[in-house]
Amino acid sequence: MNTLLAPQRRDEPYQRDDLLSDTLRLSSRDTRTTLLDRVALRVGLRLLLWSTRTPRLADDRRRHAHASRHDEATAQRARAFQREALLLAPRQ
Repeated sequence: MNTLLAPQRRDEPYQRDDLLSDTLRLSSRDTRTTLLDRVALRVGLRLLLWSTRTPRLADDRRRHAHASRHDEATAQRARAFQREALLLAPRQ
């Protein structure tokens, strides 16, 4: 929420009392963001992104090696099946 901006109301009593889309800048506040606020926002964003990352670095090496061997064996079986299917196919 930006505390530098305040809603402006209409002065005429016969019109609706809702908020206008225009805003009135508060003259008592500085409009620049301080260096400390910018650093805090960057640190907060980095922490948020870091906390939502995938835990691939913490993955178990043994499980990863097993999955890799399994994938390679599956690909090798598929290649062998295709090679045999080509050898058994009738020639034209």
